[in-house]
Amino acid sequence: MNGARKYHNIIKEAVNRKVGGLNPTRQLTAGGDSQCFQHENVVFRIASHARGKEFYIFLVDEDAVMEVYGRTGGNYGWTETYGWVKKGTWTKPILKYLRDLETEIELDRQEKERVQREREREKNRSIGEHVDHFNDLFRAQ
Repeated sequence: MNGARKYHNIIKEAVNRKVGGLNPTRQLTAGGDSQCFQHENVVFRIASHARGKEFYIFLVDEDAVMEVYGRTGGNYGWTETYGWVKKGTWTKPILKYLRDLETEIELDRQEKERVQREREREKNRSIGEHVDHFNDLFRAQ
């Protein structure tokens, strides 16, 4: 909900577009529609409930897991807020990664739109050639 929606959507969109080097992982899933994606030693967990989105960040290595971003208050499903549960040297690199993901998503979106426009131009050019051909046939009569 507050503090979760934006990051949830960034991760979901990055996964759908296959950008950002996010790998699905079963580690730290919490049931329901919960999904986890790992980038290096950071795991992002996204989920939703009837009233909104959930978003968590965990730091992981072989021996330990630490939640660093998650629910910080409010009533679950109604007024919950999300934010940094623990701050450290990881905060800025994670925020930079999320900003970089937004940029990659936008560039991917623009490239897909460019390709679609090019396809439409080619399709219209081909249609135009057919129309010209048939116009020429009927002019010759």
